Amino acid sequence: MRNKWEKVYRKFLEDANLSYSEMGRMMDQYRPKKLYRYMRFDEYWEKNVFEGQVYLSEASNLNDPFDCLVYINHELYIEYMFQVTCEIFPDVDREVLQQTVKESIDSEIDKQIYEMKKKFRVACFTENNLFPLMWAHYADSHKGLCLEYDLSRIPEGYRYGILPVIYSDKRYDATNAVITRNTNLLMNPYYFKSFHWKYEKEWRMIITEGLVADGEYYADFHDGISGIYLGLKSFDCHKEKVNKIIEEYSQKGIPVYKIVIEPSSYCMKSIQIN
Repeated sequence: MRNKWEKVYRKFLEDANLSYSEMGRMMDQYRPKKLYRYMRFDEYWEKNVFEGQVYLSEASNLNDPFDCLVYINHELYIEYMFQVTCEIFPDVDREVLQQTVKESIDSEIDKQIYEMKKKFRVACFTENNLFPLMWAHYADSHKGLCLEYDLSRIPEGYRYGILPVIYSDKRYDATNAVITRNTNLLMNPYYFKSFHWKYEKEWRMIITEGLVADGEYYADFHDGISGIYLGLKSFDCHKEKVNKIIEEYSQKGIPVYKIVIEPSSYCMKSIQIN
C-alpha cells in the first residue's frame, strides 16, 4: 500500500506552501482505518487505557539514537550565512567575516540541531499489532499491551496530525528548511527514519511545545479506543491489572483480545476473550 502514496507524500512534504494541517487532510485517503500503540504497564498505563491519554515524548528522548537526525550541508549553510552577514556588515573585511561565520557555524550547528529536537513532541503508532519484535521492544517483552484506535472516532485535528514515517538509507537533508525557516518544512526531519525500522510501519503525531499547556503533553484519544490486545506474558505478570481491563472494557463494550502463538508457525494471532 505504501508504494502507492509514498511519492505523493514526499511531494507534499517538500511543498513549502503546504501546511502540515493541509497535508494531513490530503493524506486522509491513505490513512489506515485503525492504528495501534504498544505500551508497558508503567505508572501511566491507567491513564492510557482508561482515560485515553496519548503521551507525546520529547523527540530527543526517542529510543533510537538515529531517530530525527538530520543532514545539513555545512558549505551551503555557511555560504548563506556569509552572504547575510555581508549585507549586515558591508564595511568589514570579507575574509575576516567568512572565517568568523565558518567558525561560528561549525561550533553551533550540532547544538542547534539538538535544541531543535527538544522543541518537538512525538507520539508513535503502527499499522501492525501482531509483530513479535514490536511486542518485545515496546510492550515490555510481551508483558505489556497494545491499544487499538479507530481513527474515524477521534477529532479531525488529531487525525490530520498523524502522518506516516518514510524509511530511507539517507538522513533527511534539512539545509533548505534551516535556511528558510519555513514552518511548513521544519518538522519534516521527524517523519524520516532509517530503513532498518521499516517493519514498524510507523505513523507519527508531532507537535511543538508551544501548542500545549505546561506539562500537558498528551492528546485525548478516549473516544477512539476500539480494542485492546494483552501480551503473551501479561496474564502471568500482571493478573490483577489484566482482570481490571477485562472488567471495565467489557462494561463499555470494547473488545479485549489475548495474544497467542500460532500452533504451527512463529506467527501470533489474537483471540477475543470478552
